Amino acid sequence: MKKNEIVPFKQLPSTEEFSKTEITQEKEIKEEPKIEYGGDTPLTSYIPFQLDELEAYPRISDIEECVKEIVVGQDELIRSVATSLYNAHYMNIRCVDFIMGGSGTGKTLTMETFCKEMGLAYTIENATQYTQEGYVGESVNTMLTNLFKNAGKDFQKAENGILIIDEIGKKTTKGRGKNNDGRDVSGEGVLDSLLPILSGSPMNIKVDNRTFKFETKNLKIFLMDACSGIEEIKKKRLEEKHMGFFINDKKDKSKILSPEKSIYTKEDLLEYGFTPEILGRINKIHVTNPIDTQILIRIQKESKDSIFRMYERGLANLGIKLEVYDDFFKEVAEATLDYKTGARELANTTNYVFEALMHEVYDSKDRVKVAELRKEVTKDNTNFALY
Repeated sequence: MKKNEIVPFKQLPSTEEFSKTEITQEKEIKEEPKIEYGGDTPLTSYIPFQLDELEAYPRISDIEECVKEIVVGQDELIRSVATSLYNAHYMNIRCVDFIMGGSGTGKTLTMETFCKEMGLAYTIENATQYTQEGYVGESVNTMLTNLFKNAGKDFQKAENGILIIDEIGKKTTKGRGKNNDGRDVSGEGVLDSLLPILSGSPMNIKVDNRTFKFETKNLKIFLMDACSGIEEIKKKRLEEKHMGFFINDKKDKSKILSPEKSIYTKEDLLEYGFTPEILGRINKIHVTNPIDTQILIRIQKESKDSIFRMYERGLANLGIKLEVYDDFFKEVAEATLDYKTGARELANTTNYVFEALMHEVYDSKDRVKVAELRKEVTKDNTNFALY
């Protein structure tokens, strides 16, 4: 296998009675079956993989390296997510994971990159667009319909794909704010509606006014949210734990005073407003690293998708060498952090830096060989020179 050449995962065989070898075979049903809440995938549905099959697919480290070429500064998250995906694929371990991290820390980019590198069908859904069935808005069944369409209406690919639900915290009482009036239009009812999917129960989807059964037991599910304010919940929990320790036993305080600062528990998510039923189906909590100056510098320099590298390559294609001063990347990073939206703002800052320069390049009648960015170009994008 050539470097960076990724072989898509072999799709898990389905346990349906009808043959799935013909992907275009329809699964139309006359009556919608009753959806049963809860329950894990039965052991009888487990189909073991042989050693030769395992050796035929890319090593987990190869997948991780490909993702790291795009997502910078989130190595722990990448390793953790990769392990969950491989466990789901090879060990049939149900994958219902929660990714927590602030805005612009790379949650969505990480999952998109994994899906593309592994050749898996996926859909990214915003939870705020969905309501409890019976209210105005999309029902959660639409998520599966979107996944099915993204898979090219291939049931085998869709049922073994990835469902990513962002902004899930907005459906909790805390996520909806202190002024929540108790209506279930976009809150707890949506979380309850997700339970069958999270449990691996079959669901009904409608495509072109026809109803089909969608098996979710092999579906990989990732819930995501920034969970703004949960830091205070964790801090309170740790302080209470410390106080309880000091009352009971002061001799072993070192064991209590060195907690993992990045660890969040289901207890924290429960306090935040997630229901016990939802938390009971989450298998793992992943946490992104916060975005700081050093990570933003690395993103600019190392990511294949870095907007700076795109400008650099584009200018090179025009025969123009780009030169920057020593603190350029730090200056761009600090200007980006001022907006408090993480790496998401990096493209906007960089586009501003290059706007005046690129305009002059396109307008110049003389052949330009060097484009030089000068200090404080993030404050005044005319601070450049062309030779």
